[in-house]
Parts: sequence; structure tokens; C-alpha cells
Amino acid sequence: MNQALAGIVIFMVHQNRGFEYPGLLIYAMAAYSFYAVTVAIINIVKTRRHNSPVLSAAKAINLVAALVSILSLETAMLAQFGGDDDPMFRRAMTGATGGGVCTIVIGMAIYMIWRANKNLKKLQINNSQT
Repeated sequence: MNQALAGIVIFMVHQNRGFEYPGLLIYAMAAYSFYAVTVAIINIVKTRRHNSPVLSAAKAINLVAALVSILSLETAMLAQFGGDDDPMFRRAMTGATGGGVCTIVIGMAIYMIWRANKNLKKLQINNSQT
């Protein structure tokens, strides 16, 4: 998933293009993006106490989707409201946000792998003691 996201970010930076929404649809997209991020963060906090790897993975994927919607919102807002901006500014902003999202995705993946290995070792120790 991260490789595809990185490819899209590289393409957007290289082509200096992004998403475009007609008319007032950009405001609906903004509302959706902020709602999705808020709900994703709340759900991740809530699912931590359940200690369920499957539920945690599903909520992590939900957070990644919300972060990608923030990235697409940024490119759409730069396209719609940043008409006279320097093209290098648009590239820098898109590259920085895209790189940040990709870094967060990789960080979450590493954390999930580390946590899974830690839990598997605990299970093996408990099974060998019984």
C-alpha cells in the first residue's frame, strides 16, 4: 500500500498536479477529510483497550485512508485557491505532506510488526511453560 502511495505522491510532485473538485464540492471534501481523521484517531484510542490485533489493524488502515484524504484535500486546495503560487511551493508542500503520510504509514507498519512479534514470543513462552 505504501509503495502505491509513494508512487502517487512522486507522480503528483513530478507532474505538479493534484486533485480538482468542481464548485463547492471541495468544502464537502474538507468536511469529510477532517471528520475521517477525527473518527480514525478516536477509534484507534478506543480499540487499544480491546487488545485485538485484527481490530487494531482495521483501525490503522482506516487512519491511513483518512491521511490520504487529507493529502488529496491539500492538493485540491492548492489547485483551487493557490492560483498564483509558485509551482515550487506546490511541489514542496505536496512532497512534504506526501512524505509525512508515507512515513506515518511505514511507522505504523513497523510498530504493528514489532507488537505482533512481541505477542507471539509471549505466547510461545506461555505455551512452553504449560
